[in-house]
Amino acid sequence: MKNYDLDQIDRSFPAILAAIGWTATKRTANRVEGACPIHGGTHPNFHLDRKPDGKWIATCRSQCGGAGWTATRFVAEYLSIPHGEAIAKAAELAGISPTESTPAFPKRSICNDDHAAALREQQGTEAHRQAIGHTIARRRASLLSPYLSREWHYDLWDASPILIPYELDEQAHLVARHLFHPEENLWMGDEKDSGQPRHAAHFRPREEWQKETRLPPRIAAGTFHPGSTSRGAESLSLTPFIIIESDDLIGRKPETPEEREENRRQCAALIAFMRDTFKLTLRAVIDTRGKSLHAWFDRPSPAALQALATIAEYLAIDALVITRAHNPFRLPGCIHASTEQPARLCFLNPRSF
Repeated sequence: MKNYDLDQIDRSFPAILAAIGWTATKRTANRVEGACPIHGGTHPNFHLDRKPDGKWIATCRSQCGGAGWTATRFVAEYLSIPHGEAIAKAAELAGISPTESTPAFPKRSICNDDHAAALREQQGTEAHRQAIGHTIARRRASLLSPYLSREWHYDLWDASPILIPYELDEQAHLVARHLFHPEENLWMGDEKDSGQPRHAAHFRPREEWQKETRLPPRIAAGTFHPGSTSRGAESLSLTPFIIIESDDLIGRKPETPEEREENRRQCAALIAFMRDTFKLTLRAVIDTRGKSLHAWFDRPSPAALQALATIAEYLAIDALVITRAHNPFRLPGCIHASTEQPARLCFLNPRSF
């Protein structure tokens, strides 16, 4: 598998523009300006700004509306290709050679075969299970390393079987439409819209929810018996999904915007690791715009689910969220109280009904 130094590519952004024949109309040590290479124009509506670390960021102030483009993201837009392909193309234009890297799917098991078998079948002693967990905890950083990406947002969008629209209301409807059957009874609402007779309106078949122009901010991952008024576990009819999230992959609760972004980046790596290592089917990823991402997976077998719950704490996963299908999870558009930013859909893989 080929690997590219993304920082080196970003430091070579002017060389990439030169390679595609773009000519600057104004140039200083830390800024380059000219007509946008994508939509043209006769005035300097496009500029590169050089950051203290030597990397360049592009902005188009006119038709494209692009802001904060890295070199690889610009190449993806310019050539209309997926971001994964744009990385190799940008490196080619900059004259940067790839290096060999570790495979995206680690070939080696997390533990030895005996421990892996114990994990799958839930056999062995408690001491063995604890040993597995501690091994995973010690190696968590190295296990996630092959999946870490500065461009995780674009990686998820590019990998999504469904094209993710910009409008948040449309994103929310897509989640409900492609993850649940039209006749399945869904709960949607605010966190406290449950438990009283007046809350019956929050339990409706999916086909009825689809008639609403704007959906409520939250949804449960399970379906409910007809006539339900409570989102409690006793009202659940089906539990088709598990949700994986982690608020402290960086080793503590993130406080700054930079720490929250880093935790979400590591969440994206964790999601890919869980998908590949445990062969889980990923259905949706929602960026909460807070500390974490919510990954919706098809619910595995009871034995596999118990195995996941056993090791969850060692992977810094919220173990309670995995099994609680009646929890109120964020839909796209749900405003995070800490950041005042709306949740956004990053990936959607439709179920077959």
